Amino acid sequence: MPIPTDSWVSIGAASTPVFSKDGTRLFHLRGAGLPQVWVMDLDGGNAAQLSFHDEKVGMLRRSPTDDRLVWSIDAGGDELHQLWLLEPGGAPRALTTNATVMHNFGGFSQDGTRIAYSANDRDPMYFDAVVMDLASGGTVRLHHGPCVISVTAWLPDGSRLAIIEDHGGIDQHVILLTVATGAAHEVPRSRPTRYQALRWTADGALMAITDAPDADFLQLCRIDEATGAATPVFSPLFREVEAWSLAPDGKTLATIENDRGYATLRVGAMGSNRPAVTGLPEGIVAELAWLPDSSALACAAQGPTNPVSLFLVRDGAATALNVPDALAPAGLAPDKLVAPALIEWVSFDGTRIPAFYALPKTPAPPGGYPAIMWIHGGPSSQTRANFRPDTQMLLDQGFAVLLPNMRGSTGYGRAYMEADELHLREHYIEDMASGRAWLAAQTEINAERIGVMGQSYGGWAVNAAIALQPELWKAAVNYYGISDFVTFYNNTSAYRRDHRAREYGFPGTHDDLFDRISPIRHVDRVVTPTLFLHGDRDPRVPMAESDAMVAALAERQKKVKYEKFTYAGHGFIRPDHRRRVYAEVAAYFHEHMK
Repeated sequence: MPIPTDSWVSIGAASTPVFSKDGTRLFHLRGAGLPQVWVMDLDGGNAAQLSFHDEKVGMLRRSPTDDRLVWSIDAGGDELHQLWLLEPGGAPRALTTNATVMHNFGGFSQDGTRIAYSANDRDPMYFDAVVMDLASGGTVRLHHGPCVISVTAWLPDGSRLAIIEDHGGIDQHVILLTVATGAAHEVPRSRPTRYQALRWTADGALMAITDAPDADFLQLCRIDEATGAATPVFSPLFREVEAWSLAPDGKTLATIENDRGYATLRVGAMGSNRPAVTGLPEGIVAELAWLPDSSALACAAQGPTNPVSLFLVRDGAATALNVPDALAPAGLAPDKLVAPALIEWVSFDGTRIPAFYALPKTPAPPGGYPAIMWIHGGPSSQTRANFRPDTQMLLDQGFAVLLPNMRGSTGYGRAYMEADELHLREHYIEDMASGRAWLAAQTEINAERIGVMGQSYGGWAVNAAIALQPELWKAAVNYYGISDFVTFYNNTSAYRRDHRAREYGFPGTHDDLFDRISPIRHVDRVVTPTLFLHGDRDPRVPMAESDAMVAALAERQKKVKYEKFTYAGHGFIRPDHRRRVYAEVAAYFHEHMK
């Protein structure tokens, strides 16, 4: 018998490690669905909850000088994050209170007196760099951003800030701000460039993960502020660097590289042949945090059969920290879980498409397993070797699952990421068809029972699949997907319009493309039974997109079901919502994949 779908919702997680100033305790996020701030001794003892919001805590940082903490929450997934401060011995208090504004934390000044963040209070379309004095609450606006910006670092002496202006896709600019005057220096670049994890080292060297000046894969580089020249510090072959952290002593470097969706953590002396850390789950590593004395490193790690948990890395080996068993509340044993295999197929034009492929542990029924293609959002994102209770639930229900990283996905270099831009979007649609053909050719799969599901951009892909490839898909599930690119631009959050258009196309310029790839304009062709799920507070793909698609299908008497969620954003986070989603998805596929 399958595990009850409710059980998958109660699986916990522990993430975002942050050491106390004296290194004896570990602050972190803990919980299932709506994680809160916790603290514990390094042996797991004296654990205590520090935040009690009925919302998900989204980030956690500690002051460099003491144990003051800053974290953020939004309201029902609306992404309008507010910043909160907890001082030792006190009660949490809100630093920002304008619930119509996004506040994205940048960092503490080294002396702990100020924080920097970006906010779009001046105009919903644009973000500015703001510095707040924590004692008085006073703010200074240093930079009027022309687009989405993120504040990434303070210079250790507090005199400058580093920010990234993100104009969309691979078009990012590094701006260095003088705090006293607001004077801005743009670091030169020779072409549109990606920058991530931009910050100064203790000795004032500017470092970032970047593809400057002409790399295909992201690498860790020193950046010359005057010329923009990027000198590689770590450049693994055919792998992208995705995180780095230098120990407080400035001698030991930790990096995470992306190896076909898996993560490799390396720790060692800067400039040395740093070995991979042992003892971690085969999967994903993130959120590096050094002990103040530089002797060890904490991280969050997970794998397809390992929920997110905390580890301590010392002398090249990782050991699990003592946090509650994430699977225990669900009554699940690890042997019930399935680790997908890496596969690839060749698309219509010879492009090799990587994917994760998993089969249920139960014997195949007569004719083979029914199968589901699960498409990620973005498209500038990647399906990873992480823990996915939704995928595990489908496997336990008897469905094989294919999780592709079709062209446009990150993690495989810049050229692959750009391979679906603008008119090439139609090639992405062909990738879906070729992936479906690969599935149908597997002897363990029932070729007549293949469905599709996806979220966000992957939800658009589902809409496109049922409208443009109606003969291929037995059933479909759409999580908050785009149905018409013109109405999407009209209704999405203001700051996202130009940012998304640089990848999807511009209204008035690419209308012919929108006519071809907007699923609602081809709704007469749909024959696939489809379940739509959407939240009423979604700031990215507003509910109007699903409203319109469902109405058009219902008007034509197509098989459609619509589940609306109150107080839900771009994703289903709250436990009651997730219980409903899992039950509806399992029931819908069982009903229509017969």
